Amino acid sequence: MSESDPSVRIIGCGNLLMGDDGVGVRVVEALEKRASDLPEKVEIHDAGVCGLDILNLLDGVNKVIIIDSIVGSGSGEKGSILRFGLEDLLSKANEHAGIFSAHDFGISDILTIAKHVQELPEIIVFGIEIGNIQQDMSMDLSPEVLDAVGRVIPYVVEEISGMHQ
Repeated sequence: MSESDPSVRIIGCGNLLMGDDGVGVRVVEALEKRASDLPEKVEIHDAGVCGLDILNLLDGVNKVIIIDSIVGSGSGEKGSILRFGLEDLLSKANEHAGIFSAHDFGISDILTIAKHVQELPEIIVFGIEIGNIQQDMSMDLSPEVLDAVGRVIPYVVEEISGMHQ
């Protein structure tokens, strides 16, 4: 890692077959279409349903930006976008704040493990409220969550731009 030439890894999480749960993957798909507009040292990864494999994606960069679905964030509105730093996710006060993942492990669980086994870069998580866990298979996002895909991208770009000024 170089302080003068910072690197960023963007990770989208979710299951595309479970409708709104796939929103993190949809965001990285949209970012890949804009990759030529991003600085050179930005990597974009579709992490799918994550699990412990995401630990490998936390190595070797200055900053990691994760986008994932959340349920029960307290924001009340489907499609809401919440920003969390590493300490927000690891705080016991937020342990039951509704950070949800339909995957093997939630992002908070993975980051708790990571903090004990490896050095971590700066980590930012954008959680998109999906309202509830969809039980039926679908490749489609609800209109509210689809709208959030376009609204979260400027926040992600702002996080990247802040490192490259």
